Amino acid sequence: MEGFTKYLNIADEIDIMIFLNNNQSLTLKAFVYEVTSDLRIVLSNPIHEGNLYPLEKSYTYYFRFYIENSGMFLFKGILIDRIKYDNLPSILIQLESDIKRVQRRKFYRVNFMSDGHFIDYKQLTDDEKNAIRERMLKKYKTDAEFIVDEYTEIKTPFSTLDLSGGGIRVVTSQSYEMGDFLEGEFKISDSYVKFKGEITRIDKKDVNRYEVGIKFLELDANTQSKIVAYVFEVERNLIKKGLM
Repeated sequence: MEGFTKYLNIADEIDIMIFLNNNQSLTLKAFVYEVTSDLRIVLSNPIHEGNLYPLEKSYTYYFRFYIENSGMFLFKGILIDRIKYDNLPSILIQLESDIKRVQRRKFYRVNFMSDGHFIDYKQLTDDEKNAIRERMLKKYKTDAEFIVDEYTEIKTPFSTLDLSGGGIRVVTSQSYEMGDFLEGEFKISDSYVKFKGEITRIDKKDVNRYEVGIKFLELDANTQSKIVAYVFEVERNLIKKGLM
């Protein structure tokens, strides 16, 4: 069995995947302090909400790490002991499975069937603004009580195909060019979240049907949290079924 010395080096980042009893999941970051052998490594004790996370001794966890130009790797490891390394809180991990590559991408991509929209903005003409102002004056006493926007949103629908922490793939009737920047929204966990992204892939499938890959460039913390939670829950179920 090929072990840690082939894959890991000091300061490499590792995710510790924690499945809680209430069906919730956590992904915590740790760093390699030392590769002591093929079967054992010393990691930093992960932090959660500003505190050291109390990992359980003799418990088996799932770990994953990414190697540039090689892909994402997954293994099972047992926590042998909680120790001090250079006076830092650390954990000693023993390899309990093969280290296997699960995909080439840094972000795990899962099937994701939902709806969304690309959002563009059109500047209103004076006539359009005046028409809006007239409608608003029927509701308010004076125009000091409301503001007429200079722009209106134009929404182009799409259907999602898959999702990761780094981007999304969708089907749309709208054609784009590689490198285009855009804004959009999609439905996840029963609510719409917004994103800004860049077109990184375009496949024309039929007349007015395009598969578009989008790299996320800007996500707010709430949106990022929802995406990570969704993707990790899918990973969790695949691991439990032995499919990862």
